[in-house]
Amino acid sequence: MPRIGAILIGQSPRPDLVKPLQKANPHFQYIESGALDFVDEADIPATPRGEYILTTRLRDGRIVEVDEKFLFPLLQKAIADVERQGVTLSVLLCAGPFDGLSGEKPLYRPTAMASTIMHSRGSQRIAVLSPNQTQASAINQKWIDRGFSPIILVDPGLPDVELAHWIKSQLSFTSVDHLVIDYVGHPIEKAKTLEQILNISVIDLGKIIGDMLRHITP
Repeated sequence: MPRIGAILIGQSPRPDLVKPLQKANPHFQYIESGALDFVDEADIPATPRGEYILTTRLRDGRIVEVDEKFLFPLLQKAIADVERQGVTLSVLLCAGPFDGLSGEKPLYRPTAMASTIMHSRGSQRIAVLSPNQTQASAINQKWIDRGFSPIILVDPGLPDVELAHWIKSQLSFTSVDHLVIDYVGHPIEKAKTLEQILNISVIDLGKIIGDMLRHITP
């Protein structure tokens, strides 16, 4: 069976992130490798100080915060790890940009994929749902750097229907071309619910990889 690399920013395994990929395309074997698989827990900075702070999980389910610069070389190791195991391509299961990551095989990153889609549609004004206030500033700059005019909304943690109505109230005096859900690990039904109620196109960075995989043949 052909293989696809599933690159994680935390520790492997992450069945909650990989099972949706298997459902999207069961004709591949998914080889997981996590950035934090390559360090001891004691070496993870207790207080991350980078500009882009990301939240992930350890193998036992504990949540940790790590910054993009700390993760970058570890993600390169994860890519090399899955490529040694014969994958045909790799997917990054994280909404962080990680623009400089590369490998010998194709690497698909959600932020880059979403940018390509929105630019192809001529979009510029976008609303972006940030998972928390800590990441809001970095997420805002990420989309500005890609040529968009973002309106950043920090997810208040409401159920999907209530969240949709809250977003509608926040955008009542402006118009946007897309809503971007800028995090992964949530139910795939979230984007569909928001799109139906808001009546605008929703691009979900947690779902975009699975959508792409449906169109790949072994």
